[in-house]
Amino acid sequence: MKKPLFVVVCFLAITALSAQNKSGDFTLAPQLGLNLSNYTSSENLNNKVRTAFNVGVIAEYYFNDRWSLRSGLVYDSKGTKITSSGQDYIDKLNYIAIPLHANWHFGSNRNWFLNFGPTVGFLASAKGDTPGGEIDIKDAIESSFDAGLGAGIGYKFDIADATQLYIQYQGYNGFIDLFNADFSVFNATSAFNLGVVFQL
Repeated sequence: MKKPLFVVVCFLAITALSAQNKSGDFTLAPQLGLNLSNYTSSENLNNKVRTAFNVGVIAEYYFNDRWSLRSGLVYDSKGTKITSSGQDYIDKLNYIAIPLHANWHFGSNRNWFLNFGPTVGFLASAKGDTPGGEIDIKDAIESSFDAGLGAGIGYKFDIADATQLYIQYQGYNGFIDLFNADFSVFNATSAFNLGVVFQL
């Protein structure tokens, strides 16, 4: 009876000690990504994906080797492409986004990560590409603030003692109605990101 109890206590102690290995670590990660953005709505908007980009810096604070808090500043391109009467109209909505995500690190070396949580965005510009040229559509956007939930999964490659390269898929669905219309329209984005993590 004592032997199994001793094994369990040793296992818990080792787990607790290993969970503290990264406690207090702070990292910065510049990233660049491909955005596939669109609007979601209960109505059929006859819209297509807008291909754009994001760029920013992600900071993380580690509580232990499994959990960290992830935030930062990202220039995030959103919007959609709408086809009407055989012509394309592109809404280009660009935000300064601030994620506030929990990040769970898993796998034998903790190289995999899964993040989730709220993201807020502040509208930096809103342009419309029309057959007649580019126009400003910022006044048509109901709110200069966007908020929603983000979730992503990625993998980090060790390239030096305190440096890692990561690839990541990140999704986002907004909760703020974009236009003053009879139906609701929300931002949605899928992004494929590449970044470099520097441990400070």
